Amino acid sequence: MSQANALQQWVARLLAATMVVVSILSASAQAAMIPTQKMLSDADRESTRAQVLAVLDQQQARDTLLSLGVDPAHVEQRVAEMTADELQAFSTQVEEMQAGGSVVGFVVLVFVILIVLDLLGTTNIFPAIKPVNNQ
Repeated sequence: MSQANALQQWVARLLAATMVVVSILSASAQAAMIPTQKMLSDADRESTRAQVLAVLDQQQARDTLLSLGVDPAHVEQRVAEMTADELQAFSTQVEEMQAGGSVVGFVVLVFVILIVLDLLGTTNIFPAIKPVNNQ
């Protein structure tokens, strides 16, 4: 009977040691809240990267890069490695360089100018707007 007790004690100690070692070595899962701003910035960065790559994927852009001796695949690799700030600056430059990139801004500017001219009584384009000096 003492051999059975000794064997049980030895097995119990072995199991206890194994449990201690396994609990120390096992990686514990950690969960944390992700701030909304970080999630949005990650999504914004990916969206900006996709926009830049879409512009660079156009045939005219590829032809220009090839005429300058730049491999388009190398450019795509560099864009993939850009930080969020670099992507934003590059995207802004690309939008400014594109023909028709600021058409919406121009149309809004013309619309505001026409409204102001209608308010001053210089033009009568919008019948719903009454001139300021006609009371």
